[in-house]
This record gives sequence, structure tokens and C-alpha cells, in this order.
Amino acid sequence: MWSMRIGNVSGIPIKLHLSWLILAGLSIYSFEQLFTLNGQSGLPLALLGTLLLLCSIVLHEVGHALMARRLGLRVTAITLFLTGGLTELADDVDLPQSEFKIALVGPLVNVGLAIAAFVGAWFSQGVWASFWATLAIINGLLAVFNLLPCHPLDGGRVLRSIFWFLNDDLLRGTLQASMIGRYLGNGLMIIGLVALFSNALTGSLLLLMGWMTNRAAVSNFVQTTLNYTLSRALVGEVMTRSFRTVSPHLTLDLFAGQYLLGQAEPAFPVVHSERLIGMISVQHLYRYAMGEWRSISVGDAMTPKADLPRLNVGDSMQTAYYTMLGQRYDSLPVTDGDAVVGIVRHRDVVAFVQSALKIKV
Repeated sequence: MWSMRIGNVSGIPIKLHLSWLILAGLSIYSFEQLFTLNGQSGLPLALLGTLLLLCSIVLHEVGHALMARRLGLRVTAITLFLTGGLTELADDVDLPQSEFKIALVGPLVNVGLAIAAFVGAWFSQGVWASFWATLAIINGLLAVFNLLPCHPLDGGRVLRSIFWFLNDDLLRGTLQASMIGRYLGNGLMIIGLVALFSNALTGSLLLLMGWMTNRAAVSNFVQTTLNYTLSRALVGEVMTRSFRTVSPHLTLDLFAGQYLLGQAEPAFPVVHSERLIGMISVQHLYRYAMGEWRSISVGDAMTPKADLPRLNVGDSMQTAYYTMLGQRYDSLPVTDGDAVVGIVRHRDVVAFVQSALKIKV
């Protein structure tokens, strides 16, 4: 919704998120201030510099994408955001060596661009020498910044791949890399607190960067753990086999009194003649005034089976979980034919991942 396609490179769609326009505006302003000299407008160089900055970020991401493709992974798109770019992969990276190569090639592209811009400055004079030198510095800084050891920067992925290789374990590698990212974030926040006494703006920015780095490290570990664990599990391993079913003929007031009051279950399968016909939860009650509950049946209020995602015991739990998130279901029935054999709840997924994490890490 917030992205538009601006082209493609080697068959890979390039999309521009609207937030990138903020970066473009800041870039144009900065270049113009830098190259407005002796009454001459710096706008032409500002526009050219911003275009080349865009190209630098695109080439950085294309480096990731082409390396991933070379290693047999499918690339769906490259999207440019306010904070840079993102290469979207359709496949998970399954080897630390592959993660290392994909992550490192992006900053190496910026190093190459910095060298090329420096050569351009060497053979130029006047304002053009300053222009190419500025681009060389920008690409050098992009390379250094991206190599900082924190997720989601390339340096964090490089660090994770090293720990992953040394431990021969993705989760342990992610945990160790995330801990270093958290230490870095905490360090930035401490420096920011000290800097507040001398420069409020600098201190505030360092505090914000430290907090974001800390949160990103935690988020990376949680997301990796979730995907790693669920991708290796089936729905039948996670679902609960102990559950209550509801008759479609029960009125909503009786349903609330018999099934919801004093109970922790948020949703129940609706069954008739041992066949699943729908699902009902406390959310369905909110659609009606309490005075109407006596005259409305569960069958009238429920979500019918045809509108529910279909889950089987042998389905991938990762796919099932993201289906639940995407369609905002806290619980879904698991069926064998028309019979309900279990229920997958959000808390079952959390408990399963926590249990697997204790064993693994």
C-alpha cells in the first residue's frame, strides 16, 4: 500500500516505500547547503547527489539479492525505506556460510562505490572534486554503519553467521549475536545519558539509537526462535487435544454462562452430529446487545466452517501460525475430515516455543 514499483534489476522488482521520500528530502537539503557557493544554486548537484545516493542503496541491496540468488535462494523484491533498503527472500537461509556471504556483500559494494567515487574526486577539480569526495565519504560511512554488530544491520547478520558456524546451531548463534547487540545498545544509551549534560540533541539521538538497537536485538532473537522452532513442527505436535465443543442450538446467554464465565478458553468449535460446522468466541457476543442473547443461537452468531482456515494434523505449524496472525484468530480447530481432533491456540504456540527453547538453548 505504501510502496510503489520503480523498476527492476536482473528481474528483481525494485519498490520505493513512501518513507524514503523523507530521506530524499534530507539528502537534497544537505547537498544543497553544502554546494551552494558564491551565489550559485547547489540544487542541481543536490538532485544528482540524491539520485546517486539512491543508486548506492539499490546497488547495496542488489549485491545481497544476486548473492542470495547465486546460492540458490529465491528473491521476491527489493524495497527502499527511510532507513535504507530490504532484500526480501522467499526462502530461509539454511547455512551459516550462505548467511555470511549474503550479509557481507552489501557493505563490500559500498566500499567499491567509495573507491570509485574517490577516483572520480582524484581526477576532478573544484566543486566536482568536492562532490565526488562527498559521495566517497557517504558510501564509506554506509559500509561502516552497516557493519555494526547489531540486527538488522549486515554486521549483526555477519556476527550471527560466525556464531552459528562455531556452534553449529542457529539458535545459539542468534542468541550470542543478539546479546552483543544488546550490549552495544546499552552502551549507546549510557553514552547518550552522559552526552545529555553537554548536548541535549546528541544525547537524545544516542539514547534513541541505543534503545532501537536493544529492541532490534531482542526482536531478532524472538523472531528467529519462533520461525526456527515452528518450521520444524507440525500442527499435531502443538495443538491441544482436550477441548469442549458447543451445540449450534445453544443460545448466546447460555453459552456465555456455561462456557465463558470463569473460564480461560477464548473460543470453541461448534459441532453438530460430530461434524465441525463453525467456531464461536467471546468476540461474537460483542456484536449483539446483551438483551438479544436469549433469542440468538450459537449457530446464528458463529463463524461458519467455510470461512475458517482449514488446518490438518500434518500441516506446517509455521504456516498455520502466520495464518492465525494474518486473519486475527486466537484459536483455530484442527480437523480430520469433518471431525475436530484438536485446537491450536496462541498460548499453545507460545508454550511450545518456550519449551523447545529450554531444551535447545
